[in-house]
Amino acid sequence: MVPVRVTVMVGRKVMPVDDVRDASVKTALKQAAKDVGARLAAAKCPTHGKGPTDVRLHFDAGGNGDLKYESCCEELGKAVSKLV
Repeated sequence: MVPVRVTVMVGRKVMPVDDVRDASVKTALKQAAKDVGARLAAAKCPTHGKGPTDVRLHFDAGGNGDLKYESCCEELGKAVSKLV
């Protein structure tokens, strides 16, 4: 599984998921990160054989998720988009 760093917008403040006080929200966000990490573990660049690194998942105040990551090239981005 690929490690995924999760942040969430609470009011006007961005905070790490571990700082979220509501246990049910924290659990749901951590599960989303696990699911994304498990899917991204299968993503490999066909050219370089590398996977995504520095994976970040941010949820805005409306609950919309934004996935960002570092990749070796555009081909890895195509592989990732097929998995998520």
